[in-house]
Amino acid sequence: MKFKNGLLLGLIIGAVSAILYAPKSGKEIRNEVKEKINVVPKHFFNLMESLVDLTASVLDFAKEAFSEQSDKFSRSVSKGVNAAREKTEELRKFTSNIISR
Repeated sequence: MKFKNGLLLGLIIGAVSAILYAPKSGKEIRNEVKEKINVVPKHFFNLMESLVDLTASVLDFAKEAFSEQSDKFSRSVSKGVNAAREKTEELRKFTSNIISR
């Protein structure tokens, strides 16, 4: 919201400054201002399009990084579960040997 307000204020100040200090007639200045104002939406649209593309790229990167970390975590958990099962089996065998004696 602050960016939009600053952009609008900058446009207004620039337009007023151009009108006050320009060495041209009022009609010439009005025509120039109209031309420049007509370009603003196009530039704004291009800026928004670039921001959307950038956001999409960042989200794709984050998705890939999350997926990679999730895979690593799943593999680590699986290894931990397998190690726990092996130790449990070793303990069963050990206790069976002690009890059977």
